[in-house]
Parts: sequence; structure tokens; C-alpha cells
Amino acid sequence: MKHPYFLNRLLLLFSICLLFSFTTMAQTIRGKVTDAKTGEPLTGATVHLTQDGVSKFVAVNLNGSYSFKNLKNGPYKVQANYVGYTSSKINEGNITSASDVVTVNILLQDASMQMTEIQIKGEANKESDHAVRNIEKNAPMVINVLSANTIKLLPDVTVANALQRVSGVTIQRSASGEGRYAIIRGMDQRYNSTLVNGIKIPSPDGQYRFVPMDIFPSEMLERLEVIKALTPSMEGDAIGGVMNLVMKSAPSQFTFSANVSGGFSTLFSSSRPFVGFSASPNSKSPAAINGNSYAATYADFSNKALTSDKNMSTPFSSTAGITIGDRFLDKKLGVIVSASYQNIYRGSNSKQLTPNAQPSAIPLPNSPQFSDAYDRTYSTQTERVGIHNKIDYAFNDKNKISLYNLYIHQSEFESRFTSDTLGLGLNSTGLSKQITISNRSMLTKQNIYNSTLHGEHWLGNQWRLNWDGVYSQATRHQPDRTEFFYDANKTLNNSGAVTAEVDNNTQLDHHWENNRDKDLSGYANLIYTPKIAGKDVEFSAGGLYRHKVRDADYITYSLTGGKSTLFNNNFNSIPFAFNSAADGIGANNPDLQNNYHVRENDNAEYLQVKFDLFPKLQVLGGVRIENTDLTYVTQSPETVTQRSGNIKYTDVLPSIHLKYQLTDNQNIRASYFAAISRPGFGEQVPYKVTGEYFDQVGNPYLKHITADNYDVRYEFFPGGADQLLLGSFYKKIYNPIEYFVVRDGGPSSQVIKPQNDPGNATNYGFEALATKFFGVIGFSINYTYTHSRITTNKLLYSNDPTLGLKQTNVDETRPLQGQADHVGNASVLYKSAKLGLDIQLAFVYTGERLAQVSPYYNLDFYQHAYNQLDFSFEKTIAKRLSFYGKVNNITNAASKIYLKFPHGSLDAKQQEFLGKQDIAGQTLVQSDYYKTLFLGGFRYKL
Repeated sequence: MKHPYFLNRLLLLFSICLLFSFTTMAQTIRGKVTDAKTGEPLTGATVHLTQDGVSKFVAVNLNGSYSFKNLKNGPYKVQANYVGYTSSKINEGNITSASDVVTVNILLQDASMQMTEIQIKGEANKESDHAVRNIEKNAPMVINVLSANTIKLLPDVTVANALQRVSGVTIQRSASGEGRYAIIRGMDQRYNSTLVNGIKIPSPDGQYRFVPMDIFPSEMLERLEVIKALTPSMEGDAIGGVMNLVMKSAPSQFTFSANVSGGFSTLFSSSRPFVGFSASPNSKSPAAINGNSYAATYADFSNKALTSDKNMSTPFSSTAGITIGDRFLDKKLGVIVSASYQNIYRGSNSKQLTPNAQPSAIPLPNSPQFSDAYDRTYSTQTERVGIHNKIDYAFNDKNKISLYNLYIHQSEFESRFTSDTLGLGLNSTGLSKQITISNRSMLTKQNIYNSTLHGEHWLGNQWRLNWDGVYSQATRHQPDRTEFFYDANKTLNNSGAVTAEVDNNTQLDHHWENNRDKDLSGYANLIYTPKIAGKDVEFSAGGLYRHKVRDADYITYSLTGGKSTLFNNNFNSIPFAFNSAADGIGANNPDLQNNYHVRENDNAEYLQVKFDLFPKLQVLGGVRIENTDLTYVTQSPETVTQRSGNIKYTDVLPSIHLKYQLTDNQNIRASYFAAISRPGFGEQVPYKVTGEYFDQVGNPYLKHITADNYDVRYEFFPGGADQLLLGSFYKKIYNPIEYFVVRDGGPSSQVIKPQNDPGNATNYGFEALATKFFGVIGFSINYTYTHSRITTNKLLYSNDPTLGLKQTNVDETRPLQGQADHVGNASVLYKSAKLGLDIQLAFVYTGERLAQVSPYYNLDFYQHAYNQLDFSFEKTIAKRLSFYGKVNNITNAASKIYLKFPHGSLDAKQQEFLGKQDIAGQTLVQSDYYKTLFLGGFRYKL
């Protein structure tokens, strides 16, 4: 082990804590507080002790235990209270000896309330681990849930990073190391959907349907659900799973909480500053302002994003949040408002070897050849603002409505500076030197707004109706992304000074992009609960209608700086201009062909029944019909076939879920469900995007993906936060969408195109999760094994002794993109209500996974196994005030990308550039280091 001293100290600390947890002291009253019916510990209950007119109270531990120590001899009274339960009777006794250890176990009865009261019962504790364990145990489907209390203690401040703590979930990271997209059970983001309070929200992405999860501050959640098996009443486009963000709702009584924190990343210093910039004032392109017939000139563009200087040696990150809620009018009206603000500075140092567009046939078939060695630094400032509120009103015990509003905004300022270190000696000869630099400043603004009007009605003793009217909108805007590129061969004198430049290539790009996705939706569910043969049966029928409008607009202006200009770090001295005046006319812009307008009408209907077949066997089954009707129009030239079109399809999706209750706290589940995954909007329109190696084109003939999904799981909920879950899954995926290299016109013209793989795909695995508390110390661990396989066609270049270079197409079997065979989390927790101290040491492990699919055989990019250690704590320092801290990536874990190809083709300088090549059969091609992020602050809660 690398740190035996640290491990020995940690084991010593655990041993001491365990010793204290099993040691009793004299003159002690101790016991447990449990549910009188189920026997489950009631975490969060308070126990009051009165002795000699003096009152004391303690909070119950996670295993339901409590204790009062060092008491006096004499009479005492003990009573327990818990929201949603009737207060316990007063337990009286007498301590007569200095060695007395009195055990007083307390049973609390669940309060019996009417409908209006039921809606708010236990509201103050709905954010606890105990509450979400009940959700997992009683849910009709396979589900994993993180409570608000768990999320609060996690080292994470966004939903994306919190998701990696859920069993079977990994995250795809941005260039700064921030989690962005969730991969559930090895199924990448296209296979998953995102809900807010059970309602699907649109995506701000310009091409795909999935939602970036880093846009959501985690502190706004009441709980985070990952649903892994769909029922008929749920939307069917989630083969991998559903992420349901349940936001905070109105409490049963007045509540107020606020927090503020600050911190920094150790990545930045005076020698490696944060490179900031001021955004361009041109939020619209010249064509958007003046029309497509306008001929832009260099004077129409601002280069403020490249020339402004906002560098900082140690930028200060900050967060703040506030929540306030109460009930009025005899508890009929509930209101809650919650807001969150985050301003986080992150970044990375990245080194990357970039292969040639085409591999070589020598010395081995498909030998990678590297043309560039990029040394990149990323500096990212992310500002998030989240505001949501919910108002609910109960007219009477049979009718209730609520209005929910959510607004999320994220502005991400990313500065990327690239130098090609081939020009620093790797590709130099004599007094000639090649140099390439690139500076990109990019502001990305994303917004999500959702407004949902919800109603619940009892139409009689056996009939219920609930409905939703929804307006949602998501936008993504990149205003004037600015990139400067310079490439030249320099001639040096004997002292190393530049005397001349040849083959100078200088380019300046200004890019605008706007994406808008708007939904108008309606949901309705009618539920009938008769008794048949003396048993309760629940019939459900309903559906949804969604009208979606999506627009995507792109435009790029490319200017050149002239071949004869010497660049000596003076950007303003370069005479940028269009190659011809016609290039500045908006109507001639090549990006216009990628602009599209989509209208999609989705409707779905379902029938569902839930009943007990035997006293302990619950059956839920039914069928859902999904109808999709998509119409698109693009700005492609008239000569482009399928420049507009209509795509329709209907899917019948049956499902059945069985839950057998072995005991009051043990279940066995088995389920089957059919599901779909719709292609991304940008994949189905005939766009053409210029790529680094191949252009990428759309495919209007693309089919949607379907799948059959099977699950089994054993569940054990011994009480409190403890649980044991063991399960397995199998997925058969039809028409999976993969990207293939195909010919586009002549035999030498090739592009990347999304296509349905005719071979289908499989994905199966095993999940295990265990959480156990021993007094104040708890352990939580989960592990997931996933195995997926798909066979696709690749290009292979080999050397034929007679014919020379030979190109063939061969089949290659590989995992699905994003899938890791092994995924795990482990946490050690210390929770002491007496000390008012919570501590968590959290470790996350993601095994080797396919990061990027290559069009060439045996040249896919894989990510090395990634592990990250984080730490967090919260300490009460006053009655309602606490201090907390979060530390991310303590060990400075790096993300590393490699090829499964021997690294013998690298020369000595290329190997030195990336560092040691540890494995002979692999070639390390990229490494990203993020360093450690610290946050510390205060939280106040009534």
C-alpha cells in the first residue's frame, strides 16, 4: 500500500469508535425508538429526559438507539416524539445505584389522519434515509433513491456528481472534470430520460434529447430517484433508466434554511493562473442582425473574448442557497420557495496525442500515426442559478391542486489554450521548427423552465383522477464563440530567434448557435380501486399528449490572417479578412444547411392493473402504446434529398412486475418491460458538420431503438438507513444506433454517419448494495458488473506484398460506448447526534470503459479505470447553525485515454510528452488532471 501510516491511523480511529459504541457507562439510560407496527428504527426522533426538574434531549441514531449518560440517582421521566407519530407515553423509573444501566425501549404509533393530513404527514422527515428506504421497499418497480439528507452530506454540489453515488451509475465528465451525463447500467446518455417531479423536461442540447445533469444544483432536491424498470404508467423511452428529480415541497410547518460556502481549486496558482475572459458583446451574428443578404466585414466582429485579460492566480468559488416554506389557512395552503446560486472555478491540464486521419499499414495493420501533440489548459467558470417554488391547496379531503415552477440557468465560461508541442522539438529539424497554437473562448448559456399545474381528485370511494398541464422550455445559446488558430514553420538563427516564417496559416472563427426546445403537454390518470374476491385491486388508465417544437440555428464566419504575417503574440497586428467578400454574406454560409425546425407530436395511452395474487405476491402489469409523429424542415439546398420529411412510428410496450414479500422487511422482485429510445433530432436531419478527421452527416432513414428488459432483485431493509440489495438485469437491444464510416459520393470521400446496426446488442450484469450502521459508524458499498456486446463494421488498412496498401471492411465485437465492466462506491460514515457531527469519506471507482468509437478496427479509445476519493463533513456549532466542508478528488485522480495497440510506434519524445507508458500492449494518448477542489461554509436551519 502507498500510505500504510494513513491506513493504520484510520483503522485505529475506527477501533476506538467501535470500542466506545460497545462500551456502557454507569448511571445510564439507553434504548431504541421504533415503529410499533414494523419495528423499524425511527431515525431522527427526539427523546426527552426529565430529572430533578432539569430537561435533556437527544436525537435518535441511525439504528434507532439513544442514550443518556452520567445521570444522578433518583426518579426520571422519558418520552419520545417523532413527526407523523403520536407521542409516546411517559416512561417513569428510578436510578438507585451508581452502576445502574437502565434500558427503556419506546414504541411509537403511526398517527391516523384524514386525506388532507395524510398529504402532509411526516413532511419534516420526508428528506431522511428512513423515508427513502420505505419508498424503495414499497415501490412496485426496481428503484434506487438518495435522500436529501444523504445528498446534503455528499461531497457533491450538482445532481450529475451525486448520481455517481447510485448503484450502477457512472458519469461522463466535461473537460474540467465536472460530471455532466449519467450512464446507467452501461447504457450511455441516449438511453436514459430525465424527469422533474415525474414530468419529462426538454433538453437544451442542439442535437440530442438527453439533459445535461450538471445544470441542476443538488441542494434543491427532496430526493433523487433512479428508476430502472418502467411500469405502463411511465413514459417508455428509457431503456437504461429514468432519473427523477423530486424537488422540495411545502412542509407541514414553517421551515427556513440557508447556506453559504466558499473555496478554491488547487489547480490554479501564480504559475498556472485561471485564464478568464470577457464575453463578446455580440449576442447575435451579423446575419441575424442585418439579414442573410448582408456582407459582413472584420469590423462587424468583436475579439474581446480573446483580447480581454481576467486572469486570476487563485479564483474564489462560492455557493449560496435559501429555502423557506410554510402552511396557511388551516394547513390547506402550502408554499415553498427555494433558490440556489453557485459560482465554481474548475479546469484541467490536458496532454493529447492526435492520430493522423488514416492509420498506416506498417509495421502492423492499422498502426496509429500521430501528427500532433497538444498541450492544453482549460479554465472553466460555471455560474448556476436555480429557483423553484410550489404552491398546493387542498379544497377539501377530496380535491387538491398544486402549481410548480422551476427555472434553471447555467453560464459556462470556458477558455482553452492549446500549443502543439510537436513544434517545440518533436517535429523539428535543424533550425526549422513547426509551431501551432490555438486559443478558444466559449460562453455557453443554458436554461430550463418548467411550469406544472397538477390536480388530484377523489370521484368517489373507489375512483381517483389526477392530471397535469405542463409548459416547459429549454434553450442553449453560444454567443460568438471565438477561436484563433495559428500554424507555421519558423526559421531560427543560431541563437534560437525567429527570422522567417513559411506556410503560415492563421484563422479566426466567430461562431453562433441557438437551440430551443419547447413542450406543451397534458397528462391524465384515472384509477379505480374495487375489492374483488375480498382483495384490493387497482386499475389504472390514462395517457399523455405532448406537442414539441425544436429549432436549431448555426452560423460560422471564418477569416484568415494572410500568409506573410509574422505572429509575435500581437493578435491585433494581424490583418484578418475574408478570402472573398462573398464569404461574409450570410446566405453563403455553409452552416445554414444545418439549421432545422422540428415539430413532434407524441401521444401515449396505457392500461395497468395491480393486485395481490397471493397474500404476499403483488402483481403489476399492463401495456402502453407510444405514438411518435415527427416533421422536420431544414435549410439545406434544394438539391439535398430528404431536406424535409415526416417520420411516424407506433410501439406497443408491455410490462409486468412481481414483488413477493418474504417478510415485513424482505422482498424478491422480478420484472419485464419493453422500452424505446428515439434518435436525436440532429441525427435525423440531413445536416453535414465538418469534423477533425471525417465530416459527420445525418440520416433521415434512421430507425428508433427498441429493447426487451429483464430484472430480478432481492431486498432486505432491516431498518433505519440499513439495506441490502442484490439484483441482476438483462437487456436485448434492437436497432442500436452506432456511427459508421461510409462513402459519400466518390470512393475516396468518406463521412461518419449514424446508422442502425443490424446485429442488435446485449447488455447484462449484476448489482449489489449494502448499507449498515453500527451505532454512530456506518458503511455503505455498492458494486455493479456490466457486460455488453455489439458487432460493427470497421476499416482495416494492411500491407499486401503484391498490391501494397489494402483497405478492407471487417467486423469487430466490442462493448457499448460508455460501458464499464466494473463500477463501485464505498463510503465510511460517522454520524453522532450527541456531538452534532457527520463525517463521510467517499470512494468511487469506474473500471475501464469505451470512451470513443473509432471507424478503424482495433483503434477505439478507452478510458483507464478511474477512481476518486472525496471527503465531507458537517458540525453543529450552535443550536441551529452548522459548519460544513466538501473536498473533491483528494488524490488528484487523472482521466487517461489509451488505444489497445502496442506503444512501440511512439518515438522517444512522444513517450516523454505523455509520461511513462505503463502497459506494453497499450498506447496512452491523453491524460487530464483536475487537482483538488475545496469548499467550506455555514448552514442555518430552523
